[in-house]
Amino acid sequence: MGASQAKGIEQRAGSQDSRDEILKAAMHLFADRGFHETSMSEVAREARVSKALIFWHFKTKEELFVAVLNRLLEPYVIDFAEEAGALDERAQIQKLVEFYLLFVRENVSSVRFFLAQMLHDPHLSESLNEQVLRLYSGYRDLLTELIARSQEKGICTRRFAPEAATSFLLSALNGLLIEHLFMGAKAVDSEGAVAMVGEWLFGDSKEPSPEGGNPAA
Repeated sequence: MGASQAKGIEQRAGSQDSRDEILKAAMHLFADRGFHETSMSEVAREARVSKALIFWHFKTKEELFVAVLNRLLEPYVIDFAEEAGALDERAQIQKLVEFYLLFVRENVSSVRFFLAQMLHDPHLSESLNEQVLRLYSGYRDLLTELIARSQEKGICTRRFAPEAATSFLLSALNGLLIEHLFMGAKAVDSEGAVAMVGEWLFGDSKEPSPEGGNPAA
């Protein structure tokens, strides 16, 4: 590689736009063909950049794959630090549900990407699962904590233990995720889903526990 060519690559490498185009192309190809079936040359053609520029940004295909994962997982990172003081537990739970449904609606291709890698590439699925499960566990723990505090304050039904209520709620949300994959725009709308959550979880927090049940204390 000549000095002028190297300088040209270095100048282009400083552009965030070129990195973004590479990541978008890689996401499309990885989702469509799988990790092992996608070459760096194909990514270069898809992104309309040189192969040398890709290697300037990412030393290996594995590094590119991890960067794609991180880009896709960014919308999952929800920070309630600023909102927690202004919202009560009910509002925070509803906001969590809204964020989940919003991500599913606007990032269907990302969801397909996750599923495709888990199904087509067992070698990579372990690291993929680890990253996804870490975020999913954080989401579950936050929901459980908020439901428990809501029960303590009497604003949320106490018919179910917080862990059980969270599991049921997440099962419903995951079902909506699958429905979006199959039905697209015909799937249940976010407002309707949030309303159903409110009715089930907050509709009547004063009802007595059914006989033989195991309500939370």
